[in-house]
Amino acid sequence: MSDTEKLYKSFARLVFALIGKDNTIQQSDAEKIEDKLIGHKWRGNSHWTFSPNTLKSENIDDIFNDLVKHCEKNGTDREYEFLIDVLEDVVGASKDKVLATQFLQKFRNEIQRITEENARPPNLLNVLLETRLLLEWPSMALLYGFLPKRIEGKDHPVLVLPPFLWTDAVNVFIRKYLTRQGFIAYKWELGINLIRENDIPPLEEKLETLFEKHQGKVSLVGWSGGGILGKVLANRHPEKVAQLITIGTPIWGLENMKTFMSAIHHKLGGNPVPRKKNEMLYEELKATPKVPITCIYTKTDGIVPWKHCLEAASLRPNIQNIEVFGSHNGLGANPAVLLAVAQALHQNLNGQEVMEVPEDIERVLYPGYWRNR
Repeated sequence: MSDTEKLYKSFARLVFALIGKDNTIQQSDAEKIEDKLIGHKWRGNSHWTFSPNTLKSENIDDIFNDLVKHCEKNGTDREYEFLIDVLEDVVGASKDKVLATQFLQKFRNEIQRITEENARPPNLLNVLLETRLLLEWPSMALLYGFLPKRIEGKDHPVLVLPPFLWTDAVNVFIRKYLTRQGFIAYKWELGINLIRENDIPPLEEKLETLFEKHQGKVSLVGWSGGGILGKVLANRHPEKVAQLITIGTPIWGLENMKTFMSAIHHKLGGNPVPRKKNEMLYEELKATPKVPITCIYTKTDGIVPWKHCLEAASLRPNIQNIEVFGSHNGLGANPAVLLAVAQALHQNLNGQEVMEVPEDIERVLYPGYWRNR
């Protein structure tokens, strides 16, 4: 049994213990929770049902402590949001709502502690590997003409947001490729991105302008710090946002996240997003936008911890995480990124599940291709 399956099994035991053995909960509540547990990607070959055989007489504190140990071993993980989501359903279904609420809060506190204790910047090797950008950018200039055009963007508007300390110029390949696929790619036009709260109002105005111009929702694509601003827009205006695509963006856990760029951000940004002076904005960043989300990340990111660039994909079918090869600073000139962004835009707009580029000639750019060999 894998470590993640052990964690999942331990969590299921806690759920069963909180619900109780007396079958007093509504059948609809039980089925809702059971469906979430059985459908989770960590289930392995296990099947969980609310039957007397699964509800053993165990001390609930022992069960909880066992779960925490598995979480500590697993470390930082956005997927804990799914477990919290299930526990919130349990509170509503449990015969002892006070007890269930207490354990929900205890679990939240433990996850916060585990996240804080595991907050580390990218390792030195990944930092050194950021020098790959010296090859990635010139290579894209040579490879761009060979990238396939497989998608009909149908003039759908896409607002592309630059990373921290950069302007629209750095997104040139992303915008150019989206335009080639039939999308209309727009710049942010606010100069250097310092991830400041005062950049939000003009971005909201731009979103409103594009929404009215095209008489429909606008897709947001944000690289690194640009994805942070895109997440705020998506949380504030889901009725105007078709989807959010982030590229190497630390979209959660910013209060604990450690990066070698933090000191620079503090000096240049004035009031960086994670600070208490921007408490309201920071609270907005904690929420998961209620729009389709695709997070593109690289495990060899030398700027931000890669786990902070993933959203909890178990929460909804329209949340996907896609891994690519490459450096953080080279993501804007990475063929796999361009292909993945265009593919995600197309599939989300058509109500399809976001998948990696299906053609084998293009799959060689993705880690999944080599893991299956």
